[in-house]
Amino acid sequence: MFDWSLDPRSQLAILCLLTAFVFWNNDALFFLFAILAVCTKVLARSF
Repeated sequence: MFDWSLDPRSQLAILCLLTAFVFWNNDALFFLFAILAVCTKVLARSF
């Protein structure tokens, strides 16, 4: 299902994105985790 050879930050971004879809019908939590996923992925590229 997942390629676990990804770096830890990419794994965290995927986990945040999956968590966002778990909270699909709760707008606040969905946007929180979706934004966390994007920020984690952007920060992973900058380091």
